[in-house]
Amino acid sequence: MGAPNLLNPERRMLRAMQLSDAERMWDLSGILAACEWTDQAVAVGAGHGLQNHGLVSVQEKIIRQIRLDGEGEQALENGLLEHRIWTWMQSQESATMQGLQQAFERHEAGPGVGLLKQLGVGIEGGVLMAESPDEITAVIDQRAAFLASLPADANDVDSAMLNLFSSRKNLVQSVERTERHWALTPEGSAVSADDLQETLVITDLTPELLQGEDWKTAEFRAFDVSVEATTPRTGRSHPMQALIERVRSIFLEMGFSELVDDYVQSAGWNMDALFIPQDHPAREMQDTFYLNQPESIDLDADVMNAWKAIHEHGGDTGSTGWGAPIPPRYLSVHCCERTRR
Repeated sequence: MGAPNLLNPERRMLRAMQLSDAERMWDLSGILAACEWTDQAVAVGAGHGLQNHGLVSVQEKIIRQIRLDGEGEQALENGLLEHRIWTWMQSQESATMQGLQQAFERHEAGPGVGLLKQLGVGIEGGVLMAESPDEITAVIDQRAAFLASLPADANDVDSAMLNLFSSRKNLVQSVERTERHWALTPEGSAVSADDLQETLVITDLTPELLQGEDWKTAEFRAFDVSVEATTPRTGRSHPMQALIERVRSIFLEMGFSELVDDYVQSAGWNMDALFIPQDHPAREMQDTFYLNQPESIDLDADVMNAWKAIHEHGGDTGSTGWGAPIPPRYLSVHCCERTRR
């Protein structure tokens, strides 16, 4: 049986597996050693390719592991907060709250006292007291031993301890990893060793490649264009489009309605009704497109007079207007198309 369309890492992995027992289940470390690889991604990628060709079978197991987080590593090195405060208490003839606040930072003293109260430490007259010091020491030692035992499989750790430390910030974390084992299939065992010799396999056609002669004797990888491709999910909105959508949502939330009608409107409704001065740059051809057909439209005379009065002296709105008469050339109403920005 031939082995067409295999990449060099896939050929090396399949050849290494054929040299051993056909029933062997290969783990990642075994594949890396047999293929003389150091990159796990290469082995996993080659195994995935061989699986797609039906030459190997893969067994996957997801393992959940409990590990120390950032605060947990510091606690393992320096001691848990309750351990450090408890040690300080035992070294004092009279462990007072005032002395505690002087010995520890504010962000540690308050939470530390809360932790010790949960262990049975009380406060009488500003003095920290403990009725069962041996029990408190034993509990703190158990907590320290739990941190020292990590990392560990989630199924093997004490659930009560895990719940305790999971409720405290950045002490422990749960990490999942996938453990894979590969085995030859009958099709993989039947592939000829002569077909597994590594050679130059070209996956991309480049101008540099075509300028030389190596492509004439190289092997080109074939691609199955009928295989369903994954949907790329790395795109994002253009910054300008994102800004437009943000402004749009703000106006809609303020109660404005969105215009879905034609984009061509008269200058009266586009400019005059919005109290835009007659000499405003927005009226110039750089910002507004004026049409020749039609060049103007008829508007109600009362509307025109109201606009004129408001612009010149404010009309009956209480405004002072722009304080200048509208030149005759501005009295015509042009059709214009606003640019969408």
